[in-house]
Amino acid sequence: MLITAIAAAVMFVQSQDAWNLKPSFDPKDPKQVWAINVDAQSQGTTHHAAFQFTRVPKSTTKDKTVVTYGWEKLAVDEQEGQDIPAWNANVGTQGQILQMEGDVEDDYRRMLSPLVFVYPDKPVNIGDKWEVDVKPTSKGSKLNYQYEAKSAETVDGSATLKVTVKLKEEGDSPISGTGTWWITRVGKIIKFEVKLGSWIVPMAGSDVGEVVIKGKAI
Repeated sequence: MLITAIAAAVMFVQSQDAWNLKPSFDPKDPKQVWAINVDAQSQGTTHHAAFQFTRVPKSTTKDKTVVTYGWEKLAVDEQEGQDIPAWNANVGTQGQILQMEGDVEDDYRRMLSPLVFVYPDKPVNIGDKWEVDVKPTSKGSKLNYQYEAKSAETVDGSATLKVTVKLKEEGDSPISGTGTWWITRVGKIIKFEVKLGSWIVPMAGSDVGEVVIKGKAI
């Protein structure tokens, strides 16, 4: 009886400490915006870009959820860029991008995928790990995410869970890299940093190597 009571007490404490991280797809939610800074090597040249990365749930049904992603106020190498139309994407229940909507080419899914957090399918404690294989609805390459909940940290006054990730894409010229995310108990992303050995930016017309992407909620 004593052992059973102790086990129950431990499980209760663990459940109280668990982080129930979930994405929100409610179209009534406010627009989420992150200030993004990108430092990259492309064809032997160093470049810096800055923009605002936006996320707005557009619609959700029993069969499909659509989220609108945007890059606003883009500047490259201190020069203001042209306005870029936002992209609609079909996302999975954990926030993973499955397919671009309309006639948007699949390379935009590949570009955006390292910038989204794939949430666990159950509450997690510090030290827990989870892995997600994202097979796009289209004929694109599978992308593997491996996450680990590292520690609890306070960021800009918010209690967050620090989570690391390793990501690896299949196929030719695969995207790969590592990252760190800081997320509140209600699933809000406060900041993140992703380092990629290769990345694709369709608007630039070429792949980008050795890129560091830093984002912070604003």
